[in-house]
Amino acid sequence: MVKKSKPTESLPFDRIIYRIEETRAGEGHEAYCPELVITGFGDTAEEAKNMLRRQISEYLEDCQKLDVLDETLIEGGFYHNGEVWMSAEVESPQEPKIRFIGKPANQVPDITVE
Repeated sequence: MVKKSKPTESLPFDRIIYRIEETRAGEGHEAYCPELVITGFGDTAEEAKNMLRRQISEYLEDCQKLDVLDETLIEGGFYHNGEVWMSAEVESPQEPKIRFIGKPANQVPDITVE
């Protein structure tokens, strides 16, 4: 029997899609991930983004070691789309599909009027 693993156990951290906001910070640059509230700084925009990615990776590794990675991502507004953890800020989750069992004409609404 094959045991199905949790999504975070089989996905590397590059399979987590988040938003990066870039701004100037004095003479340097700042990169910010609003979902995880983590900031990276650098002399160039690229250095700031690389620092941010490194800090996010370290943070997520710590969360995984503490066995709170799923909860941390969900609290940050992420959802698992079957392939990656996606930030709802990057791409909104799709509406759930609702299935009816039986024929809709035969279903009686459960309404009580008093």
